[in-house]
Amino acid sequence: MTDDQTDEQSADGFGESLLRIVHNEGDEAAVKYRCPTGYRVNHSGVWAVKETKDGEILIRVTYAPLIVRAIFTDPDGDQTVELAWTDRGRVVTRIVARSIAKRGRHLVAALGDAGLPVIEADSKQVERWLAALESINRNAIPRFYLARRLGWQEDGTFVTSQETPHRVEVKFDEQKPALAAHAPAGTFEGWQAAIKRMESYASAQMALYACLAAPLLQIVGVDSFTVDISGRSTRGKTTAAAAGMSLWADPSERSDGMYSWRTTMLALEKRLNLVNGLPVVVDETKLVKDPEFVHGVLYQIPKNHGQARGGGWPSGLAWRTVMVSTGEQSVLTFTTDQGAGARVLSVKSAPFGTDGPESAAAAVEVRDGCAENFGVAGPRFVEKLLDQLAGGGKKTIVARHKALTEAHKYSSDMSARRAPMVAALALAAELGHMWGIVPFPSPDAAVWAQIFAVSDQTDNRGEMALDVVREYVASHRRELWGPYTENDPPFGGWIGREITVDERPTIALLPERLKETLRKANYDLDSVISSWRESGHLVESASYRPPYLLGRNLNGSKVRLYVFNPAVFATDSEDGE
Repeated sequence: MTDDQTDEQSADGFGESLLRIVHNEGDEAAVKYRCPTGYRVNHSGVWAVKETKDGEILIRVTYAPLIVRAIFTDPDGDQTVELAWTDRGRVVTRIVARSIAKRGRHLVAALGDAGLPVIEADSKQVERWLAALESINRNAIPRFYLARRLGWQEDGTFVTSQETPHRVEVKFDEQKPALAAHAPAGTFEGWQAAIKRMESYASAQMALYACLAAPLLQIVGVDSFTVDISGRSTRGKTTAAAAGMSLWADPSERSDGMYSWRTTMLALEKRLNLVNGLPVVVDETKLVKDPEFVHGVLYQIPKNHGQARGGGWPSGLAWRTVMVSTGEQSVLTFTTDQGAGARVLSVKSAPFGTDGPESAAAAVEVRDGCAENFGVAGPRFVEKLLDQLAGGGKKTIVARHKALTEAHKYSSDMSARRAPMVAALALAAELGHMWGIVPFPSPDAAVWAQIFAVSDQTDNRGEMALDVVREYVASHRRELWGPYTENDPPFGGWIGREITVDERPTIALLPERLKETLRKANYDLDSVISSWRESGHLVESASYRPPYLLGRNLNGSKVRLYVFNPAVFATDSEDGE
């Protein structure tokens, strides 16, 4: 051993003391680590002891003390380790996957920029040192639960932000900015004062209740869904959504608490995957470039997981959320499927009304107040919710949701399908006020009905497709064959024929022409047939299979045609025709 090495080493107990300091600096109650046999540790690093015939030789392993400070296990059973080392008297900690900690070169590559006191030439020695240290201190190294996302956890706890109550290590780097936005700021009283200005604006409150309802979905058994807030600009859509998001995160432009429609399916899935019982706000539908993308999102959200992918791409990413979308254009205008309407709650009236200066002043106060006070109300709501569940209150919550579902079914089939989602918002509104979170009561039943019971044209995709057919027939009238039409067909061929049903004129169309016309308007003929039949728009005969595709003469040949009920093309008497 050289004189220099002798100066650096001290008594055996010094190594244990140093390990204790690195593990929890300044905490006298911290558990002492034992130094593995064959190693020495001091302020200059870790040394491996090699016995020779001339005595001990110390071989440097690290250039500063390095230990396993804690072990974390995530819900899937995968482990990560927290490493700690000193840097000029400062303790540095980093969490890495177990697989990286066991491979020295990968460890140096992962933590080299963080100042890991190891060079690649000593990487094998570091692997052995960490393994030996962990082995001998197996009972001393603390073990913790590691959350991979926010919201409900496998152990029944609810994570609202980092270390509240668990440490969170996200699976994707893209999730880190949104995770950082989920942190408290300001005061609860300041947040309530800002939200109080929403009391007179029921439509704006819907964004608040949507974000408050997210933790309830798992309890009441409702799948993820979308709340769409659309309409003219400068009416407070984004402000209302930001107010809702302020329950949990920083909604201002300086953070990533709010998401954008300028994204891809995989990127959106990663953002959704961050939460299991928290909302996600996606702002400005005008940024959408491909309508098919929105169509896919609306159908994927209620599945509670992302698309299946191969080739190493993230597959089946899970979530449980209420997605709040804002924009001048409703998300339902991007799809022609009627089923999409059952997955979306639409708020079309101006969130902050149309009272001019008064509406604008209220929106500004809410916006500014929520930009300073956020992430404080949501955790309080969850605290009350957990207390309720611990006291056996789940049955009460579920029963109330069922009662609200019946109350919000209204009169149409589409309203009945949406009722569980509306009930989730209404339940959040009731609990939020009862628990002292929201400083005003839930709107009256008539207000809920006014917002969500109004039938919208977009609710009936069959009727929208029928409008396409009417327009097509009107613009191609010369291409319809009639009993007294000359035999020479038009250049593009006949599209169908004029026909009489019950002594009333109507139109019959060739299947391929009808299918192609609807396809160009982004409608699928097979998906609207059932709606047309239910509404009686097609003439049917039991002697044909299928009964709505009838055999009729067209220019001397018998062909199968879709024959429409005369009422489909009848004109109003007031037209004067």
